[in-house]
Amino acid sequence: MGAGVGDTEACPPAGETTAAGTKRDGLAPESREVGDAQAERRAGALVRRGSRAVTVAGHGGVGKGTRTLAGSPPPAVCAVAINELNEEAIELIFTFLPPEDCRSAAAVCRLWRRVHNSSTKLWGTVLLSGERVVQAAASSSAGTVVAWLSARLEAMRALRLWSPCHPLESFATCVAQLLGREGLPRLQAFSYAGADASISRLLAELPSLTSLQLLDILSPFALAGQGQGLVVRAKELARLKPLRNLLSLQLHAREIRGSLPPALFRCLNRLQHLAISAKCRLPAAVVRQLTGLHSLELHGACIDEEAARAAAALQQLTRLGFSVQGWSQAQQEAGQHQEGAAGRGHDGTADASRRRGGSGKCTAGIPSQRWQDHPIWGQLPLLSRLQQLAVGAELPGSGGTGGEEGAAPAGPGGAAVLPFDLLEGSVPDGIMDCSSLTDLVLPVALTALPDLVPGQLPRLASLDLTHSIVEALPPSWCCNMQGLHRLVLNGAQLAGSRLPPELAALQGLQHLELRACRLEALPSCVAQLRGLTFLDVGVNCLASLPPGPYLASLRCLVTRSNRLRVLPPALAEAQQLELLDVGENDELVLRSSDVDGILGRMPALRRLILTRPPASLGFGPYISPSGAAWDAQSVGVLMQLARALPSLEVELERCGSLGCPPCPPPGHTDSAAL
Repeated sequence: MGAGVGDTEACPPAGETTAAGTKRDGLAPESREVGDAQAERRAGALVRRGSRAVTVAGHGGVGKGTRTLAGSPPPAVCAVAINELNEEAIELIFTFLPPEDCRSAAAVCRLWRRVHNSSTKLWGTVLLSGERVVQAAASSSAGTVVAWLSARLEAMRALRLWSPCHPLESFATCVAQLLGREGLPRLQAFSYAGADASISRLLAELPSLTSLQLLDILSPFALAGQGQGLVVRAKELARLKPLRNLLSLQLHAREIRGSLPPALFRCLNRLQHLAISAKCRLPAAVVRQLTGLHSLELHGACIDEEAARAAAALQQLTRLGFSVQGWSQAQQEAGQHQEGAAGRGHDGTADASRRRGGSGKCTAGIPSQRWQDHPIWGQLPLLSRLQQLAVGAELPGSGGTGGEEGAAPAGPGGAAVLPFDLLEGSVPDGIMDCSSLTDLVLPVALTALPDLVPGQLPRLASLDLTHSIVEALPPSWCCNMQGLHRLVLNGAQLAGSRLPPELAALQGLQHLELRACRLEALPSCVAQLRGLTFLDVGVNCLASLPPGPYLASLRCLVTRSNRLRVLPPALAEAQQLELLDVGENDELVLRSSDVDGILGRMPALRRLILTRPPASLGFGPYISPSGAAWDAQSVGVLMQLARALPSLEVELERCGSLGCPPCPPPGHTDSAAL
């Protein structure tokens, strides 16, 4: 059998001639010299280019201990001293080292330290934790952190200062001074999350970072405390005018005082994504400057009728997330302005509210308006490229106390009491007439769905009614949405428990979520869905699962927090199942017969979740009726399961909170990631 390239065998001593008259490497002297010259030229080129194909050889020379086919050149191998490696090769080696070894290697010499500190592969994205910074400040080492950051600014492409719970007044000042230095033309993304007023200093220095493409300013109101949160002045935002390369801007604060400056967005003409989650006013002059946007999220912004009409010019918009908050406030401000000008009273404002289609009722002195009456919905059919729409309705009193302006009156126990006419209503006609929508998320404040006629929402592929109080899913939606692939009814107890038989007509439905719908049995219409690949029926009252066509293509099944005592025998039909979650079923017992008769018949199963709620002693992974965490029966079943499915991953301890669904199986994509 002929030896191939690289096959090793016992070779004659160096310089000894074999019976064929050739040297030990199987080549004539002339061919060997030519091969050595070619190898040296190749190795030299590799070293100059910094290619990762450079190989460090021993002292024995090229081809020692190897034989090659006759007439073929030896492999390109050369001896390279470690001090001859260029910076690109050193940086490549650093990427394979753990962080502690990288720090040790950076202390070897000046060259390695320079390569380490200037590497974009190592320090392209830097996250500074506020907790660590506070600890460093307490130990009088904050200057060391600043010096460490300063040494790596040149290599940074993205910087995140994340401190939602710890004030960083002094450290933020140092960061602002560092960001204001010259020589940072390549920083592309900057994110700040904090609950103090240090953002004002940062806003004063950010205009010097003209290369920024992504800017996030976040102030979590829930973590900041009641009555606190970041308050940004509109004049401070006007300082961002020099950031003309900005593509994405996110502002999450408690309030933006003053109207957003139109001149700012006139300068940010390359902006493609804008997200504002704050109490603010969005005038029509600003909306007219956003014609290049592809994605827009507005939560808490007050938009009047003129600004809503200007939204028809956003023809590049493909994604819109809009929470109707401040519609009543905007109407009140307009009414107060007219009242001051014309001298009319509160009754005139209420009459005008009724003429505009509102309820006309007042909550804490504020004219109430249903979210369906907002003028923005009438402009949606004009947006020909709009594909994703997420609608939220932040009702009065939903985020504040009864003493706040605009809050609903407090009932027994301090709970807010909302008029029913604020919740009652259907989907506005403007949403139903959007012919380009593929993903739709509707708010909680929705009591009914209108009948869907042919031609409405023809491209809809995903419908999300999470926690909606809608009474039922109309049969017309099932008959006229044959392209629907994803349906989410989590927490929609009325609609989820009253699924119409026509749901079985959605044979293209692949993703169905019915969590917390008070189901005592799987609806027969669901069992007829042949195309299902993901089914979530967790947090219900199911004692078993019926057989049916729905199991044929199923890849992920979640039955967490139900009343299962044994594995349903029908699961043996799920031949394509990859993930099975039966966790949090307190009385579930995994038996030896389940391994042979059910789980052993699932060749594609890769993950099995058997978690339990923690008991009083902290144990949870019970899979036997004896009450012991690890008895002989439990271990025996697990060993049997390991032999039947060697590649199966079994999860016995909770890694997340109760009721959280597991990760989808490999290859699963969520088309409605709004």
